[in-house]
Amino acid sequence: MSAWKDVPAADPVPAYRLFTGDLEKPLLDDRQYRVLQLQNGLRAVFIHDPEADKAAACLALTIGHMYDPIDAQGMAHYCEHMIMKGSEPYPDEGDFTSFITANGGAKNGVTGPMSTHYYFSLNPTQLEGGLSRLAAFFYAPLFTESLAAREINAVDSEFKRNLQNDARRLLQLSKHLSVDGHPNRNFGTGNYVSLTDMGRTGDTDGDEASVLRETRRRLVGWWERQYCASRMALAVVGKEPLDALTLLAAPLFSKIASREYEPDPAVKEPFWGPEHRGTIVIVQTVKDVHAFSLQFGLPDLRQHVTSKPAAFLAYFLGHEGVGSVCAYLKKQGWLLNLSAFTSGHTRGPQTFNVDGTLTLKGYLHYDAVLETIFEYIALMRRSFPFPDYHYAEVATMAGIRFRFMQKGQPHEYAVRLARDMSEPYRTDQLISGPYLYRGKDDATVKQLLDSFTPGRAKLFLQAKEHREEIVGKDVQWEAEKWYGTQFAVRKFDEVLLEKLREASSNTELALPSANRFIPTDLSVTKVEVAEPAKFPTLVKRTDISQLWHKKDDQFWVPKAQVRIVIKSPVAYTTSRHALLTGLFVDLIEDALAEVTYDAGIAGLSYAVSSHSEGIDVTVAGYHDKLDVLLRMVLDQLRQLAVQADRLQVMKEKVKRDYDNFYVGQPSNLSYSFATWYLLPRRWTPAEKLTELSSITEGDIERHRDALFSKTFIEVLVNGNFSKERSLELLAIVEGCLQSQPLLPSEIPHPRSLLLPPGSNIITRKRLANPKEVNSALSYFCQFGEVSDIKIRSVAALLHQMIREPCFTQLRTQEQLGYVVIVTNWSIANSTVGVGIRMQSTRSPWHCEARVEAFLEAFAERLSGMTAEEFAMHKDGLVVKKLERVKNLGEETSRFWETICAGHYDFLRNEADAEAIRALTLSEVTAAYNKLIRPSTGAHSRRKLSVQLISQRLTDDVLPPAPTRQAVLIADTQVVGVLDRAAGERESALKARLECAPAVTPVVSAALGVYAGAFDLPPLVIGDVIQGQTESSTDDSAIACPRL
Repeated sequence: MSAWKDVPAADPVPAYRLFTGDLEKPLLDDRQYRVLQLQNGLRAVFIHDPEADKAAACLALTIGHMYDPIDAQGMAHYCEHMIMKGSEPYPDEGDFTSFITANGGAKNGVTGPMSTHYYFSLNPTQLEGGLSRLAAFFYAPLFTESLAAREINAVDSEFKRNLQNDARRLLQLSKHLSVDGHPNRNFGTGNYVSLTDMGRTGDTDGDEASVLRETRRRLVGWWERQYCASRMALAVVGKEPLDALTLLAAPLFSKIASREYEPDPAVKEPFWGPEHRGTIVIVQTVKDVHAFSLQFGLPDLRQHVTSKPAAFLAYFLGHEGVGSVCAYLKKQGWLLNLSAFTSGHTRGPQTFNVDGTLTLKGYLHYDAVLETIFEYIALMRRSFPFPDYHYAEVATMAGIRFRFMQKGQPHEYAVRLARDMSEPYRTDQLISGPYLYRGKDDATVKQLLDSFTPGRAKLFLQAKEHREEIVGKDVQWEAEKWYGTQFAVRKFDEVLLEKLREASSNTELALPSANRFIPTDLSVTKVEVAEPAKFPTLVKRTDISQLWHKKDDQFWVPKAQVRIVIKSPVAYTTSRHALLTGLFVDLIEDALAEVTYDAGIAGLSYAVSSHSEGIDVTVAGYHDKLDVLLRMVLDQLRQLAVQADRLQVMKEKVKRDYDNFYVGQPSNLSYSFATWYLLPRRWTPAEKLTELSSITEGDIERHRDALFSKTFIEVLVNGNFSKERSLELLAIVEGCLQSQPLLPSEIPHPRSLLLPPGSNIITRKRLANPKEVNSALSYFCQFGEVSDIKIRSVAALLHQMIREPCFTQLRTQEQLGYVVIVTNWSIANSTVGVGIRMQSTRSPWHCEARVEAFLEAFAERLSGMTAEEFAMHKDGLVVKKLERVKNLGEETSRFWETICAGHYDFLRNEADAEAIRALTLSEVTAAYNKLIRPSTGAHSRRKLSVQLISQRLTDDVLPPAPTRQAVLIADTQVVGVLDRAAGERESALKARLECAPAVTPVVSAALGVYAGAFDLPPLVIGDVIQGQTESSTDDSAIACPRL
């Protein structure tokens, strides 16, 4: 009997086919689903979630950039940009963005090789408006002619943003090295040249306007040939019942033309020819790195999606435990990390990859690294068929993960389901298909394993500077067409090829042993509650520690998360201390990698990180053996024996990481520098590097002892652990560390510097990468202390209101660059403000001038805003503030953020929502004019900008003379190069600034019996009462603090 039935039309819902079977769902999934197919061929899944506080939708298309015209590379990406810029029902190019942003949501479009998807999330009461706009893009797009040039420039800016991105460069190079004419060679991002070249070959009279008109004409034709309903899948998540969701969506998306094209087109022609197999591709990188990617082409595996044979092989080759390739290569001092995975799409070319980051020594022994991998492959062949426990463990853990899968963000879920509807899973396995293993497939596993031979492999060997002994004296470098990546291709020489073919015996390699971390106790202690608790409770407080605990009362999974911060002033006293702390953490993770890998496979995880206050430790996963993992991590933390060879490996890694930091994305660098300027003490990578060469094993061990000699420990236990069990975990922590308590005055408390009213600080530096074409700007207006509810609420609302028009003006209309980001900028959980970050091929001072012009113009928009528009912005922000956590991980992160901030105000979002609702337009306008607007805030706003200058910027582009009010810290310093004079200027600036008060706790029920210890009297300073700002309601609450 068919699991589908025809449902006749019932105005306004057209006829459709309905799936009548049941979807295989996780144990805890209480949502209702409806799968249907409209008459135009569009497939849809509707999800009724009565608890949803955000609605979401995604439309996925089974067409990507592999279907670009050969003479219009980037067309699919260009179409993704253009299609969301207006439709017949909603012609305003910024309508969609404005609507989603004002309603507290997010949206995006993503173009891949074989698919494209468009999604949004927003206030659940506004789902109908979101769906109406989304559908209109696909049945009535405008592709406005005036937008054609601007969006080509936007694509070009996106391309230029990634010109120095090694991952993008390697990806395009790997595509370039495919069979001529194969769609795998396509340049998916596209740029101005690739998109307009076709327009220059027709009857365009040679002028640019004609070229752009021809490009748009070709775009419309391509859209008509590729976009059709039968190639689309829709997923909608909403609070409405399934009938209501069907009523909302089906009439709208039935308007999309069918065109009766092949629903799920595939590209399965071989993408490597004989000339590509058995080759080494030598690649020059931008960053200082040594890495390799060993790739094997895969056959069409669509009929094997249930058994996942390639993923099963990746389990062996990517293993990091005892006897693995990874463990052996690390022991030789050749490797930093390794992974194995499939790359590509089931409907397109796929490769099986073994990728790794090498040390310099490993790079010089890359042939031995290859030999080890092929020795392991030979071991796998000899051991085939594998012992049953291997498949049983992989399948068991996949089943457990799916059984206890929790909810996530609605838009992410909608994206996954919409994309997976085009995968060859049975309809009832739409949710479970990507997760579960449904039976061994030894024949296919053996077929794949037998195909992993040296003669069928391709190796990418990457380094910034290649040694002559590796590439030879007469290497012939080529340049990839689009990114200019320098590369050379050669066949494996016969000596190496023979060695790899004969690789067989290495007694230090072994298949994984049985995993002792596989959970057996999956019980959940479930206690019904009227309402889930909104905060953890402080259940123990001593001179040395604080323990926060919450027993899971809403997610009911057999999991827990333990977060620990070990505070020590020794961690960050000097640049040397900061370096030692970072190296110590790197050595801990290195030492634990092999012995804890099985725990990771079994659904457990850990992390150790360092920061200015000390060290963070996290363990999370199934509760059954979580305490075992915690003890392993803490024992290593306290008893690490530093090995000289591993220290050298870590020092090499740190040197590269620190150097590479300064050739990262310019916009990210400017953001980091702006943040550092407002911290009293911040050790930069360049400063820490001055100490690196002198660090010894003894230095690390002495630093370890000093770190833990006196500490203050804060612990959060959240999940399926009782209060008593959490106390036992705290005892484990204290017992392992064996610390003495810090004095209260010794406990580190991060603070932000305060800019004085009327400040206008500009700092300029040059970027380190001489080939980087982009400059960057971070422009920050500091409002005041984050503890002031009025200040932080006004800052949040102005961020909400400015974000979309700033993006539309500076990126879409003025085309200043791909990166235009407005942030609600918080420094050290101490002060807050609004920031604008940009990356552009234009000069940063030009960008700053345009930012200030926008800020002036926005004042008029603000003053003319209607009450309805203002209310919509407030409602959208309140939706964000009151968004509920979707799973245990989100809840833990929210609690931990509050604990680390030090204010312990777990109900801050609720208080902020009420404060935002109470804000008036006049209050917000007054704050804007005082704290952001350049002309009216000249004597009251506190502004800092960091301008990072591309070395490619022409000399005739000169910065303007600073205004009388500006403090210009301009120098020729290249970022990452220490300049004592520049450092003295920055230090002198910081010395003139005051610090914001340290955060003080908010007394609440979360403090339990210890509330009295935190109940401090207010500190009166002049006529401003610090410590009582939560109740501020008048305009004085947004006044600048007096210095």
